[in-house]
Amino acid sequence: MKTNEALRIAGRQFNKVNIKNPAFEAEILLSYILKKPREFLFSHPNRKISEKQITKFKALVERRKKSEPIAYLTGNKEFYGLNFVVNKNTLIPRPETELMVEKALALTTHSAQHATLIDVGTGSGCIIIALAKLLKLQIKNYELFAIDVSSKALAIAKKNAKFHKVDKQIKFLQGNLIELIIKNQKLKIENQKLIILANLPYLTPAQIKSSLSIRYEPKLALDGGIDGLKYYRKLFAEINVLKRKFASISILCEIDPSQASKIKKLANEFFDGKKEIIKDLSKRNRIFSIVISN
Repeated sequence: MKTNEALRIAGRQFNKVNIKNPAFEAEILLSYILKKPREFLFSHPNRKISEKQITKFKALVERRKKSEPIAYLTGNKEFYGLNFVVNKNTLIPRPETELMVEKALALTTHSAQHATLIDVGTGSGCIIIALAKLLKLQIKNYELFAIDVSSKALAIAKKNAKFHKVDKQIKFLQGNLIELIIKNQKLKIENQKLIILANLPYLTPAQIKSSLSIRYEPKLALDGGIDGLKYYRKLFAEINVLKRKFASISILCEIDPSQASKIKKLANEFFDGKKEIIKDLSKRNRIFSIVISN
């Protein structure tokens, strides 16, 4: 079988099961099998594929037809222009989450004040690693923490940090939300400006059940309880304990677009300060921002 024939067959199969961009996804999988860039497929349409490669390609096509995310099939996903290793123990980085990085950068680079950044529920580490790369010229001004309750997710985050050569700039901690920061006396934070980045589970059980693709992702990283705000409720309570220790605390939370009014009401129970809903490129409510000053 030749390259163009394999792509044509896979594209037709994807089209039958209503996969968006069938040709593109077929190209991604075949380039992964051949260990070549997609451009190679276009310049070598008549290249013969070995039987072993065809078998592997067909197996991935069948798995994709069952809605298994393509990032899990290839083991990687691009985020903020960087490549990240992902597997079934980590949430797949989403393009809309890149907004979290942009807003965190605005809070840091526009201020001369030293800051501590804590990525709560780090998963693959994409948010804090992207920030570490972007802040590398000023890294002495910042302390960076990445926390996750899952040891398996944390192992992937460490692997990604090492690949991007920022592993020595980030402190990785296994724990639930920010309990370790509150209780561990060895983790004294000297900076007076605290920035908390939280992409916590925020989907409801009904939302998870209705989506075919996310059923392959770790439920621990998705399920936010009945209203989707279970973990944000706990996080806000923990931040409330810390708030007197810092001159300012900024909190960025990724949310489902439907949760904007609910999370604002929840935050009002714990904090004074400026609260804002930030829309993503699709004009959907995506980030909830809180700035607390003492």
